[in-house]
Amino acid sequence: MSTNALVVPAELVGNLRDGLHAALSFAAEEVTSVIFEPERSLEMYREPLARFDRVRALLDVIGWDREPDPAEARFDLREHLHATLDALEKEIDVASDRVKEAATVDAERAKRGEPPKREETIRRVLALREFAATVRAYVDSLEVPRR
Repeated sequence: MSTNALVVPAELVGNLRDGLHAALSFAAEEVTSVIFEPERSLEMYREPLARFDRVRALLDVIGWDREPDPAEARFDLREHLHATLDALEKEIDVASDRVKEAATVDAERAKRGEPPKREETIRRVLALREFAATVRAYVDSLEVPRR
């Protein structure tokens, strides 16, 4: 593996995958929006299709399906930089929203006699943010231009 290898801890691989699926959805929506442009051109498709391809390529590397016992994932960060950052941003947004909703969700869970999930959700958001900061620091050390 190259010196540009990023190691995604096993406990965060599923989160990265979820973020990639969300990023894939956003890219597909961008492609769809071009379809409805009256004066669409190939140039209008270039960036949305490139984004879609970048995300798809990283899903090909780490796997498309959720694994029962995920292992850590390793890939070349230079090759998959933009898809990684996009996926982490999307997954952090989703997880942060879940923290905001946690009080209501935990009240409902308590009524059903289920344990609260708020602390687990907060830990997940913190782990994702810490990992994203690590990725950004790694990117800065590689002097890779960001988009």
